[in-house]
Amino acid sequence: MPLLLLAVQLGGCFLLYLSDRQQRALYRPLPPAARLAGGVLVAGAAAGWAWQLGIGVGLFTALWVFALGAMAPAQMVGHWVDGYRPGRRQGAGERP
Repeated sequence: MPLLLLAVQLGGCFLLYLSDRQQRALYRPLPPAARLAGGVLVAGAAAGWAWQLGIGVGLFTALWVFALGAMAPAQMVGHWVDGYRPGRRQGAGERP
């Protein structure tokens, strides 16, 4: 059950990231329905954590999983898009 809750919550976080206007993984963000679906998945997983582990520990776990799930895609995509690639100029005024 905890692995299912983890997968559902991380999937919801990923949907929330992909539906954000400032996401950089896709050419265009997903439609607003994806944001609603992501919110429902995250809230449902938080309720599942609270039911499985108790209110205090469950919500604390849900918040940590949400924090890690919200930061990881943005960090990975940012590193992938903005990372250093040899032979590529970083800016117009910089030397090669």
